[in-house]
Amino acid sequence: MEELERRKFLAKAGKIAAGLGGLYLAATIPGCGKPNGGSSPQAESEPATPDEIPSPQPSATPPPAGLIVVKGSDQANMVSKGLEAWGGLSALAIAGKKVLIKVNGAFARPPEDATTTNPQLVAEVIRQCLQAGASKVTVYDHILQDLADQTFQANGITPAAKAAGAEIVVYAVRKPGSARTVQIPNAKALPSAAILNEIFNADMIINMPKAKHHGGAKLSLSMKNFIGTLQDMGKVHEIDLDRGIAEISTVIKPALVIMDATNILLDHGPGGPGKVANPGQVIIGVDPVAIDAYACGLFGMAPTSIGYIVQAQELGVGTSDFKSLGVREVSA
Repeated sequence: MEELERRKFLAKAGKIAAGLGGLYLAATIPGCGKPNGGSSPQAESEPATPDEIPSPQPSATPPPAGLIVVKGSDQANMVSKGLEAWGGLSALAIAGKKVLIKVNGAFARPPEDATTTNPQLVAEVIRQCLQAGASKVTVYDHILQDLADQTFQANGITPAAKAAGAEIVVYAVRKPGSARTVQIPNAKALPSAAILNEIFNADMIINMPKAKHHGGAKLSLSMKNFIGTLQDMGKVHEIDLDRGIAEISTVIKPALVIMDATNILLDHGPGGPGKVANPGQVIIGVDPVAIDAYACGLFGMAPTSIGYIVQAQELGVGTSDFKSLGVREVSA
């Protein structure tokens, strides 16, 4: 996208966010969970098994094991250079597949507020998927208030994603979609979870979280982003939040994680407004524990201080020793 078009796009998104104003604030939920302590109405739920959830499949050309850290300021170019360095989406055998991109789009704020996944990153990942032969790309989230369509317009994800060729599916906390109940093996906090049907309908999942502060979990990173795959997001917050996040990560496994750390929210998360830093980074890899552990350093925190990282490693989701996998830096 040319710079002038990008500025027009961001200006339009900002105006939409401002216009949403009081309506958004009236419906925003403090933190994460159920509004005003109430319960979310439950849509249809039927049983399923963990094996029915798409998981990464080995390809003829195995992807790199480590992390790619892209540094730059042009979001589209960062994604393009990063995926090229990673080995390209062909390593995922993406041709002919239905791809679900799980973004963090819960707040009606422009990209500079660092509360949602940058729309230009999302748009470039969509283009890359379609160029690699994906049969369909869906951008998906389950957000924290009722103004789903308005919120995705205000933060810029809907216009950017549609222009790039994707479909949009976004649910509201009081209007969740239909789900399938999965038993989570060996779980202590969350022995079963109603997972929204969009997860089952995909052939593979790309997780695109926003790195930011979180009042309950300390940081909202890639594994935390998968709370938005659940029909009842509030349930996880009523039990052991860190353990619940770790247990969800044992059954929902992304084929790829592309973390937005172009800017990060340092406090008053997850919704802000708060202090924003600008690391100018995009982190790409397949191990969500390693990616989340790396991202802790951007906040001056140790991975051992984040409960779900510690517990996910104990459950075999991945390793927090990201250096052991290798970290390659790329300039864009």
